[in-house]
Amino acid sequence: MPKTKPTKPRNNFPLFAHQNGQWAKKIRGKLHYFGPWNAPETAEKKYLDAREYLQAGRRAPSPESDGCRLRELCNRFLTSKQSLLDSGEISSLTFYDYRRSCELMIDHFGKDAAIEDLTTGDFEAYRNSLATSRGIVTLGNEINRARIVFKYAYDAALIDRPLRFGQTFRRPSKKSLRIHRQRQQQQHGKRMFEAKELRTIIEAATQPMRAMILLGINGGLGASELAGLPRSAVEIDSGWIEYPRP
Repeated sequence: MPKTKPTKPRNNFPLFAHQNGQWAKKIRGKLHYFGPWNAPETAEKKYLDAREYLQAGRRAPSPESDGCRLRELCNRFLTSKQSLLDSGEISSLTFYDYRRSCELMIDHFGKDAAIEDLTTGDFEAYRNSLATSRGIVTLGNEINRARIVFKYAYDAALIDRPLRFGQTFRRPSKKSLRIHRQRQQQQHGKRMFEAKELRTIIEAATQPMRAMILLGINGGLGASELAGLPRSAVEIDSGWIEYPRP
């Protein structure tokens, strides 16, 4: 290694010669190293490959890793869920949630992130990112779906060992949910309609919304169950509904 720092190969060369013998670049306040002084072309290529990830605050994928990438995992996972959707085993809403979760993970980790390279620190950072814009219940649901996707990677033999998620990348505890629910009730009251309010809503509603409101009140049908209610389940003459809810 030469004792004096080399000059840049050209004026617009994006890296500088660091005193430790490597070409370097400061990105988001942190120094990153891309290779020795005697290999500027290799260092520049390594920088260009990693630049998008580092500028976004993400860890660049390891070029030495030839394992499953996140884009492949998400494609395989969603293909398997599409089959369940086609056979009626999951709802379109469930499939949409899975697809949206895959998009969120790709936005955070990058589509070329090597699955086996992800660490507990990566998952902790992802959780912190989710928590900035989501309530505690939605956060828990998103974490649960992410864990399902990464568990699929091992179950489908896309990786050789299960991933370690760490202590924090899990659903909020029941105690946390209970405290959150109590705090919400103190601030906004209980989320329920009184009989007088319901009568006002029913009177103002037009069909088919009125029918859905009445089914929700009297039959306990939720939004997704109403959306999937087949016409054959309704006995017009008797007024009864025969519908085994999932």
